[in-house]
Amino acid sequence: MSFIWVWTIYLFLSPFYLFQSGYPQPADILIFLAICLYFALTLLNFQKEIRSVYVFGAMFVGLAFTINFIHYFFMPDIKFILHSFIYLFNFFIFMFVVMLFDRDRERMNHVTYKTLLIIVAFQFLMVVFFPDSDDVRASGTFNKSNQLAYWCVLAAALLLVLKRNTRFTIIDLAAFSILSYMQMLTLSKAGIIVFFLLFIMFVSSPNMPRRYRYIVILFAALFSISYMGNAQKIYNFFMNFDTVDAVSKRLGTLGKQNDDTPEARGYLRLIEHPGYLLIGAGEGAYQRFGRQELHSGIATLLFSYGIFGFGFFIAFLASAFYRLSFYYSAMLMPIFLFGLTHQNIRFSFFWIFLAVAYAGHFFKNNGVYTETHKKDKLVLYDEGVHEEN
Repeated sequence: MSFIWVWTIYLFLSPFYLFQSGYPQPADILIFLAICLYFALTLLNFQKEIRSVYVFGAMFVGLAFTINFIHYFFMPDIKFILHSFIYLFNFFIFMFVVMLFDRDRERMNHVTYKTLLIIVAFQFLMVVFFPDSDDVRASGTFNKSNQLAYWCVLAAALLLVLKRNTRFTIIDLAAFSILSYMQMLTLSKAGIIVFFLLFIMFVSSPNMPRRYRYIVILFAALFSISYMGNAQKIYNFFMNFDTVDAVSKRLGTLGKQNDDTPEARGYLRLIEHPGYLLIGAGEGAYQRFGRQELHSGIATLLFSYGIFGFGFFIAFLASAFYRLSFYYSAMLMPIFLFGLTHQNIRFSFFWIFLAVAYAGHFFKNNGVYTETHKKDKLVLYDEGVHEEN
């Protein structure tokens, strides 16, 4: 069986959580076996030079292992070991996806795009027809609503990246609309806020045909003019929709609930234990600082692995997005804004997004987008860049 088909099966199964969060799911076992086999076959014929993105990624994972194992020696908490292997596993996924794109970029991009559309449609059916009976917030096939919220953010960003040098179609607009709707159903405050940024990127994307962009702008303008001067009518119109009403009430609690405070999210430990900003506290034995882990992806990297681990990870990101279009890098903004209040680095789908974005290097010889349109077609120009990062 082709490894691309194994990748397709994994991508489809990845949102299905059958076991407790933080532990391997069925899809993880499948892709782990495929990666081991692929790496074994690849290393036998390995002739290419090592990419800088692999070097910085390996440095980060290696330092994470070192810091966690040192802390485990003095405070034997299995989470130190588990989190170390999660980073290693995700880094292997990143390498695996990049290598598949390197071998057959067009087919890999097409298969990934089609599979993503299928997953979005399936997730939508699960959310609508099999809602959670014990929670008003939708979680779909995930264990928690925040997991679905973050997945919607990453899926939307992945959709924008996968379009490469093709225009958005009605199907893409439908997929993005479905993701937006599911994001609202999760009632995730962070997810809803960052999705607004993704919507702006979606509308302003060079992939967006002018007629679609004009329709969206025209609809917004007509709606505003029709209801201008009557804010109550606008409010009543939207509140007729249960989902919008729930979202409005949820956003109304922003900054008012206990879990919205820096203390509840665990940020104060950066100030109370500044020494760990240098040596790293590792990811485990959280009783040293409170009842739970730090609820922030970026802050966790800085506190758990110190300035050196944080620096290696930033270098990894920089090498991945170096010489790519700013449009690719802009996708990181909503992703890391979501991560200000949630753990988002260990999520495997995040590393998949990084790999797919990095694969943009392989498409440079085919041209890049400009914002100039001619006869409703995007104008491509050859950058003449043949170097790979």
